Formats: sequence, C-alpha cells, structure tokens
Amino acid sequence: DEKAKMCQKKGVIPQKAIAAPKIKSLQNKPNAVKKLDERRIKEERAQIPPDIKGKGYNLTLSVVLPCGFEHDTFVRTAHSIFAETPAEILKEIVLVDDASEPRLDSMWSQEEAAEFNVKYVRLDQPAGLIGAKQAGAEAATGDIIVFFDCHVKPARGYWIPYVIAVHENYKRVVVPTITSLNIDSWTEFNRPTSSGGGMSKCYLTFDAEFKWTTDNTPYVPIMSGGLLAISRKWFFEIGGYDSSMKGWGGENLDQSLRIWTCGGEIVSAPESFVAHMWRDGTAKTKAKYKLGAGDAIKNRARAVKAHLGPWYEKTLTFPSFNQWKGVDLDTSSITDAFADLHCENFEWYLNRFKHIYRDAGVVPKEVFQIKGETSSGSSVCLQLKSMGWTNYGSADEIILADCKGGHTEPKSQWWHISSRLQDGSCCGSLRAWNTDQCVDGRNPVLGHTTIKTYTCDLDSGVEAVLEPAEGDDDEFLMKIGRNKSQNSCISLEDDTTLKIVNCASASKWTKGNAFTPIEYELLSEKTKNEWENDIVTL
Repeated sequence: DEKAKMCQKKGVIPQKAIAAPKIKSLQNKPNAVKKLDERRIKEERAQIPPDIKGKGYNLTLSVVLPCGFEHDTFVRTAHSIFAETPAEILKEIVLVDDASEPRLDSMWSQEEAAEFNVKYVRLDQPAGLIGAKQAGAEAATGDIIVFFDCHVKPARGYWIPYVIAVHENYKRVVVPTITSLNIDSWTEFNRPTSSGGGMSKCYLTFDAEFKWTTDNTPYVPIMSGGLLAISRKWFFEIGGYDSSMKGWGGENLDQSLRIWTCGGEIVSAPESFVAHMWRDGTAKTKAKYKLGAGDAIKNRARAVKAHLGPWYEKTLTFPSFNQWKGVDLDTSSITDAFADLHCENFEWYLNRFKHIYRDAGVVPKEVFQIKGETSSGSSVCLQLKSMGWTNYGSADEIILADCKGGHTEPKSQWWHISSRLQDGSCCGSLRAWNTDQCVDGRNPVLGHTTIKTYTCDLDSGVEAVLEPAEGDDDEFLMKIGRNKSQNSCISLEDDTTLKIVNCASASKWTKGNAFTPIEYELLSEKTKNEWENDIVTL
C-alpha cells in the first residue's frame, strides 16, 4: 500500500467522520494494545439485511490479515471486521503474525482473540507481505478469502458485494472502494460522494507501475494490491501468490494478469467501503517490517517478464530495470502455476482494455518532440523539468531545452496524444512519453509563465491539444484548457519563456523526429488494423 499513495485520487472529498466504537486505551499497561469497546462490538454486531437473507448467498468469508509489527492497529482491525460481518458470514479472521516482536498474541491472547473469530498463524521467520498472505490463505477454510491490510476498518455491508459476485461466478474477484482511515480516532474519511469516486481500480504501465483510474465500467484492469475478495477455489486454481516473490510489491500485477488472462475477471464494488491507513511518511504510519534490498523491483520484473511476452523488452528500456538487461530471470514458478489453464497472451489483455491502451493513448502510435523556433532560427523543445522515464510521479512543469537527436536517452522530451474525449475516443491531452505526466489544462490562466503537468486523468476530455495552424498543416497551435471558449494557448515568448496567451497572438509549434514506439510496433497487424478502424469500445 506504500505505492498506492502516489496514485491520483478522483471524485473524493472530505466528509464528516463516521462514528466508531470508542477506543479503549491501555497504554499505561505493559505490552499495551489499543482496543475498541468489546461489549459494544458484540451487542451491535452487523446482521444479514432482510433483502439479502434467504436469497441463497450463503458463502462464508475468511478474512486474512498479514500483520508484521502492526501492534498499534491489529486488534482494532480485527474488532472492526468482526463488528461489520454477520456471524453467519464470517467463518474466521486469519491473523498472520509475521515474526512480530513482541508476539502479537502476547498482547491479545489467543483466548481473547478467539471470542472475535480470530485464529493466529505465527511465522517465526519473517515472510514479508506476500508470504504472510499466502500463509493466511493456506490456513483459510471459508468459501471466499478476503485479503485486507492490518490497518483497515470496513464499513457496514462491505461484504455483501463479495458474496453476491462470487456466488454468480467463482472466478470473479471483487475490489472494494478504498477510503481513508484516521488511526487516532479510528474513523473513516474521504468517502466519495457518488459511485465512481473513491479508489478501486488501476491500470498497468510498461515500467511495471500501476496508476489509479476511473471509467464507467465495473472492471478493474489492475488491483492496487492489499484489499480484495477471491473465492478460495479460484485463488488456488491460479496458483496463489508466487513463492519466489519476496517482501511486497509486484504481486498485484502478477495476480491481476493471471486472473484476467486465465479466464477470470476483477470488478469494483462501489458500495463496499473499506477505510485504509495510508503510509503518509509520518512515524505513526511507517511500516515496521524490513524489505530486502531490491526485492520490490525484482518482484515487478518477475511479474512483467512472466506475463508481458515481447513487451518485456519495453520494460527493460526504463532506467529502473537496467539491471535486468541480459539477465535470464527465471519466472517458471509463475508460469508453471497456470500452465494448464490455457491462458491468453498479453496482446489479448491490451485488447481487453483498449479503452485504456488505445482510446486513452497509453499505447501511442506516434511519439514526437514539440519544437518551437527562436528569433535566430534555432529550435527549442518542450521537456519535463524534473522527471525522467518513470510512471511513479505526481507533478512537474514544462521547460524549454535543447532538442535531443535520439529518443533512446531517458529524457522526458518526447510527447504523444493521450486521454479520452467526452465521447470515449482518443485524444484530448498531451502526455510525456514513458511517464505519467500530462499537460495540466484544468485551470489555465492567461499571462502565467509556469506550465504545469500532473498525473494524467485518462478521462480529461479536451485539455491540451496541438491544433493545425490555419493554412499550414505542419505548424500547430498548442491549445490548453478544458473550456474551449477560453481560447488559451501555450506560446514561446522572447525565445526563453513559455507563457499562456490568447491563441490569436500565440507562437506556432512543429512536431519533430516523430516515430512509432516499440509498444505499438509489437502489436499484431490484425490488432493494429482493428485499433485504427474500430469504433470506441467504452
């Protein structure tokens, strides 16, 4: 979940905190642990709603909590799950103590925990998040395994979409809407005001990152990682978590790609809210477990090598994966796990989510420099100020730089069209190639000389476009802004300054050194023809 905090949040606004059982402070006692009001939890425990009871949704849940050194939150998390899950539905809470010191059951005894359907699985050697989740799954006996982090608070009724969805299709995986948890008051905040808000779905980028996104479908291309519900049968059919991955990171990519390509599906549940403590850099939210050096990047490399086929070569062009060039990375523990399931290849996946990869321009057909001409006749190019090739970003700004001759150097001086228009077709924005940054056209102000970028909104509509100049198809106005009537453009002023001006007085731009990138070239001719001639799919 550390990686998830960097993703863009859409449609989320703060709202009044939701009431929670009173926290019982035991901090003045040895091995103190924070608890909720246990009597109140039992008295006010959730019941099966009348409209659900009797419909045959009789699947049970095993909630797996990987808890490595989560002494401050593990009891409150278990209490909250118990309180919000009816007795007939909750088979057990499998609390995996990943070599915590002191032991978690020394702070909350097995006898006390058993009153709340908790059973401990103790790992004496640290397995990391992935290994702890696998150990919990192997100990689970319910029909559905729910993986939660050890610092969450589910809302009332959170479980209903899980049992309905899996009852209809055991290969269907469900992801809740993730909100925020104040761990001091143990209350939820940042609940979305409408369905489609919140955080539930991500998409895959070629440097094995994942970015939050929204659209009007229920389908989730990539899970963020920690929070999901999956039938125990399907989890083990696709081979569970990769035994060769260490610590955390990359398992969400592997699992998501296995699920989709091997015949399953992942859906979001807009009405299932789970409040989550984000790692915000403060001491109280900092992870206490230790990561092995390079574990996360190796996990991600393994995931994409196992699933991306020839597109793995694209991954190796990113600086963070330089160490894996020429290395025979063994991914047989992944591929052997689902070898008998007759899974589809990665091009199938790109086609399945072409509303992202084609219609939102994530796999561009053309990449180019954006060139301006100075008064002396020399060229300058638009470039990101700080970011190189990575999709692990948040915001940047555009500067003028000397134009580079080739596109193999990891400089963010190459651009392509991106992000869906209102009708779902491509494209209404400009994205720096091999990054997650798009020109920020949300609120341009005439006269401003700082041109910002932000994490691309794949549903931005018209935001920043190169529009052919009147009478010359080789020159363009660079229009910016979601309000077309504003008529604002980015202009080169005094040879050295970028400025937002009225388009009537704006300088012209040209495309330089355009080429077709490898991620598009690798598509089959059949897919290329379909993408160029097909109608919008979203």
